[in-house]
Amino acid sequence: MRSLPKANPLYEKISANKIVLPDIFEKLGSGGFTGYIHHSVPEFEFFGIFAKGKLLCAVSSDDGRDQTGFEAISLLFDKVITTGGEINVYRMTADIAVCAHALAVGTRFFNGEEVRQVDIRGALGLLKAQGANGVVRFYTSERSAMIFYKDGLAIGFYYDGAGSIESSPDESRRIAALPGACVEICSTRTLGELIQYDLLQMVNLQKLWESARSRNAASTPKEAADAGPSVSILSQQKLFELVDDLSEVASAYLSRQGRVIVEKRIKERGGPSRLLDDAERAFFIAGVEADAVVCDSQARIGEMIDLMKSEIAARLAV
Repeated sequence: MRSLPKANPLYEKISANKIVLPDIFEKLGSGGFTGYIHHSVPEFEFFGIFAKGKLLCAVSSDDGRDQTGFEAISLLFDKVITTGGEINVYRMTADIAVCAHALAVGTRFFNGEEVRQVDIRGALGLLKAQGANGVVRFYTSERSAMIFYKDGLAIGFYYDGAGSIESSPDESRRIAALPGACVEICSTRTLGELIQYDLLQMVNLQKLWESARSRNAASTPKEAADAGPSVSILSQQKLFELVDDLSEVASAYLSRQGRVIVEKRIKERGGPSRLLDDAERAFFIAGVEADAVVCDSQARIGEMIDLMKSEIAARLAV
């Protein structure tokens, strides 16, 4: 389970059964919200971190197994529909939201080592030298404290149970000195880089929600839910031509690896016929975009994705 600061709550312990989650996400986005939304049920937890209305990341942990991005959101919807749970929403400044991003999905330099085995002074010096944005977290089984960093400098402190972000490091030092205390150090990119990525613009939340409701409806047999969309609308030949067109677009921007990415994501989703389903198309596009960023972050990926969407729309309209 992850640990994020709970200062400045907007909503706490709201029954997930009483709300429509896509509406909440969209309202947070359109309202320029900065902070995070949290959902929990036994053995499951979800965090969605916002900055200036952009959904920077989504991460879920289901019985110790992590998912990120649209897959985490889809799993969240499944859990809310089948199990309920509670929703919490906490406000943050943009700088602390960046730190929360580091805690949720950032790069780990240390991840649970005992404090006494780590050169803490050297590690903090490295954060400063690198101008890092992130968090140093000290914790035991009962206590936790965080130091937030921006451009390599400490900008605030938080410990479990605090009602706000503190300006004093005293509690952090006390917890770090406790017997058996461990340390976690993580970092992420700058705010300017992170807000270029917005999951709300990449995923059709309403379609994911409707798909989850259909998938988990008590009256729908599992076999029917897993059967996939009918291919009677389009011939198999048309679908294979669409996949080939998408591969050509991807290879134009990413060379041979682009075609590999498209073929992998099509196979992962169950074949070309899955492109007939709105939610499955959203999964496919988001997956290709994520792979493209890993493959070549300097490529004109947004332009490539727009062309793919146009190609899909044109083909499916025929």
